[in-house]
Amino acid sequence: MNIGRLMSNEAHKLRKSCESLLGICTGLIADDKLNDKEIKFLDLWLKDNADIATVWPGDVIAQRISDALADGIITDDELEHVKFTLKELIGGTMHDTGAIGGLSTRLPVNDDRATPIIFKDASFCFTGNFLFGTRAACEREIEQRGAKVIDGIRKDLGYLVVGTMVSSDWANTSHGRKIEKAVEYQNKGCPILIISEEHWVKHL
Repeated sequence: MNIGRLMSNEAHKLRKSCESLLGICTGLIADDKLNDKEIKFLDLWLKDNADIATVWPGDVIAQRISDALADGIITDDELEHVKFTLKELIGGTMHDTGAIGGLSTRLPVNDDRATPIIFKDASFCFTGNFLFGTRAACEREIEQRGAKVIDGIRKDLGYLVVGTMVSSDWANTSHGRKIEKAVEYQNKGCPILIISEEHWVKHL
């Protein structure tokens, strides 16, 4: 088997795993509830399918579950956190678009032009909701790499990072106004790059 065919087979296998994960998550939250047994089942499935647990967003789901199971006690807050992540992933991204990257990949992102992401001394602004974690968690990752976080869109902004769980009607939200402002500055020649959460996570 040549290398090209091997890579194609691996990509096909990963895609099938993603489809299976999507189906499982859809089934688990179909009744808008999530219990300890279902969390443990998903944890076992991810361990049995380690390939999807090492790529985004499977790794995010795996981390959420790992955090919930860390102390051996799954609290109501932890259940809600995992359920929220799954619901947003299914209802707000993968279910609607059929794409792992989610709604943010349908936005005017510059992922192809933003490789690699340079963190040191760069400025970042976040908009939308993130599978990676809370806004504070995202900001810590930036600051630990020598970059700074700013709240608004400025001409000298380096990167605007768009969260995966941005609403499908993003143009009518505060998230959309940030994105539109960044695009406006881009059109005026400002070197702002709009990147998806997925692209940002890959460079951490």
